[in-house]
Amino acid sequence: MNVNKYAALVGLSGILIASCTSGPDKGGQESADLILSGARIFTANEQQPWAEAIAIKNGKFIYVGDSAGASVYRSDATQSVNLEGRLVIPGLVDSHAHPGYIEVEQYGNIAETSEEAMLAAVKKYADENPDDEWLRLCCWPIDLYVEGSQGPDKQTLDAVVPDRPVWFVSEWWHSGWLNSKALEKLGVDENTPDPKPGVAAFVRAANGEPTGWVKEGGGWQFFAEHFPIDDPEHSQTHKENMVAGLQLLSESGVTTLYDAGNFGFEDLVYGFMAGLEAEGRLPVRYEGTYQVFTPERRRSAVSEVKRYRREYGGDRLQFNTVKLFMDGIYQNRTSALLEAYVDDPSYVGETILTVEELRDFLLELSEERLDIHVHAEGDLAVKRVLDAVESAQGIANDDFYTRVTISHLGLIDPADLPRIAELGVIANFTPWWFTTQEDDSERVSLGDARFGRMFNPKPLFDLGVVVTLSSDEWWGGERLPTYLNPYFGMQIGHTRKYPSEWREEEERTRPPNDGQLSIEQLIMGYTQNGAYQMRMEGEIGSIEKGKLADLVVLDDSLFDIDSDKIWKAKPAAVLMEGEVIHGALTDGIQR
Repeated sequence: MNVNKYAALVGLSGILIASCTSGPDKGGQESADLILSGARIFTANEQQPWAEAIAIKNGKFIYVGDSAGASVYRSDATQSVNLEGRLVIPGLVDSHAHPGYIEVEQYGNIAETSEEAMLAAVKKYADENPDDEWLRLCCWPIDLYVEGSQGPDKQTLDAVVPDRPVWFVSEWWHSGWLNSKALEKLGVDENTPDPKPGVAAFVRAANGEPTGWVKEGGGWQFFAEHFPIDDPEHSQTHKENMVAGLQLLSESGVTTLYDAGNFGFEDLVYGFMAGLEAEGRLPVRYEGTYQVFTPERRRSAVSEVKRYRREYGGDRLQFNTVKLFMDGIYQNRTSALLEAYVDDPSYVGETILTVEELRDFLLELSEERLDIHVHAEGDLAVKRVLDAVESAQGIANDDFYTRVTISHLGLIDPADLPRIAELGVIANFTPWWFTTQEDDSERVSLGDARFGRMFNPKPLFDLGVVVTLSSDEWWGGERLPTYLNPYFGMQIGHTRKYPSEWREEEERTRPPNDGQLSIEQLIMGYTQNGAYQMRMEGEIGSIEKGKLADLVVLDDSLFDIDSDKIWKAKPAAVLMEGEVIHGALTDGIQR
């Protein structure tokens, strides 16, 4: 943003101050605890988008406007800081995170990508770990085995590890490759029903016998039972990584998040988070959830959310939302599409719930005053969610309570874009996914035309849809801090390509070429829009009189720095409810 434009906006915001804020009592009864002035404050409040000063009292904003107006709130007890032109934005909201799942699963790393070398590495790992009851491995390459309905086979693993169960996770995690011993251990055979054929399923040969390729909730349903965290060292590592993940998010300016689920480990995770809150060590407002990844789990969703509230709920740890997987992902051919997969012309995919089942579920959630967060990747899955919402709203009329968020939205039928706006559905994206590679597996399964319009929130912003942004990361490893970093998400959302230093050659921009989001849109997606998704828009999300004083001070302006360096932005200070929780405003005002 150029200086003249900024000055004009500040001047406009000064005109709006009289209607947007009210001054203190002239008798001076009200004084601020903290005044920040001389700043460039992007408020995320559409009625007053920019300001230069704020006053905070008892953890809330009591004034937002210009520096002269803020000075009226000064007393001898007020701490005052001139930020000398630094950018201030509201505290951030991560609207789809998994901090509780970091290091839940521990794998033997198989890095080889050719079949011969990979299988040799599997055998070597098995030989070196003779006492492991289960061999949990990662990560087999999708493009090595998956083409249409064809995928990996148990007999290939049996040839190298015939005597112990093997669960080999794909590079995209949503698929497992099991040997015969693993299927036997799980009790899965030709008579075992799929939780939902085509989505949460065991891929089968023509005679009905499982091939060893298991998809989505078909595999997840076994995790907590067969892979409990009962080893003290693993338990300690998991706890340390949960704390580290929360710390990374908090240090970046995230003050509030929605945990999108923990695949059967909820009691373990939420019990730990409740303990952190009791000790005063939970650094964010944290909304937990119950996941529906098989059709049967929807029957226990309401009762489980209520139980979580009773057993773990607190001031910061809340439970108001159910998570539903409506479909899967393109890479294992479980996303539900309006047109068939390129490499499997007979198959379009399926959804976990039908339109009618989801409609009834929405009406139940509405009665219970709960919201829903729906994973929907394919355009058929998105359409069915919208059809269910429209039907439920038509039945309940003005009594329909539930806010519906659809996450990921890889493909949307263009005809459904205005429907998302008309139905008031919230759209959640993870912007660091907006990148591409030469041999992208999504291009292979969908073809160039559909690939060219994927993961594009810009038309939704243009239609006035509430678009929220998030990290959706739990994998761990050396890049975890990067993927949890909201400024990394902002950079990719703004450029639609990886940072240039990650590649020797020029990184290509992901199509569509006009899909880049503005910095204003990105900040709104991480602040006020995220607050709305979590029903906290009256409390957080913008720098606005009466709201909780969550804010981030940045030395480098996101509006002005090189777009390839946004991801390196580091907050100079993070405030939550008026208190410095990271960094420092001055030497005297710090954590």
